[in-house]
Amino acid sequence: AVVSTQSTGGIGLELVRYFVKQNKLDGVSKTKVISCTRRMSPELEELLEEIHHVELEVTNSKSIENAVSKVSTIVGDEGLNLLINNAAIMRHGKGSLGCTETELTETLNVNVTGIHSVTRKFHPLLKIGAAFQKNIPHSCAQAAVLNISSELGSIHNTNNSFTTAYRVSKAAVNMLTKCASHDLVKDDIICLSVHPGWVRTDLGGPQAPLSAEESVADIVEMIEQLTKEHNGMFVRKGLVVEPY
Repeated sequence: AVVSTQSTGGIGLELVRYFVKQNKLDGVSKTKVISCTRRMSPELEELLEEIHHVELEVTNSKSIENAVSKVSTIVGDEGLNLLINNAAIMRHGKGSLGCTETELTETLNVNVTGIHSVTRKFHPLLKIGAAFQKNIPHSCAQAAVLNISSELGSIHNTNNSFTTAYRVSKAAVNMLTKCASHDLVKDDIICLSVHPGWVRTDLGGPQAPLSAEESVADIVEMIEQLTKEHNGMFVRKGLVVEPY
């Protein structure tokens, strides 16, 4: 089973669409596709006959707990195999001095604390999924957490202060991923951060070079090739390692 957060549009929606398409292929083991979002979109609603939808607000602990309970009922004894933490916001502040305390706090709350809270509370289901698939190597088919990050979170590559709050949050996501990877791997769960490219979404803007479909094609290719060696890494297309 796979859970994707914030899948009402953009990358999250295309990931859900991909897994739905895969389920229609002959000879492919069917995957339970679960979209966890705080609201519904017309595009996501079109898929409701083929997916499960669970309401989730990543900044609300009670909402996360309720979502975990509902997902647990859906996945049953097989547990959860892949958690894709995609929920994020970007505030286009004017550099570090133009970034207000409120902007920074709100961005960190969604982009970092949200991922942390969701991963912690879904951990028991991932642990069940890993145990159920214990006879296969560490991979997304066994159990994995995929955190959607950004090259804007690379401290090494930062040469301007554009969208400071978002940059800071994604740098924190990469550290959170690295820390979590040390703990989760003890339960046969791998965890890594992925830069999806600059994508034409509500967050990426219309000038971005990649469509959501192209980005997801790259992400899926990475998903299919992940092994224990990639645990804790920050990667982009082709599993090329991004500098922290």
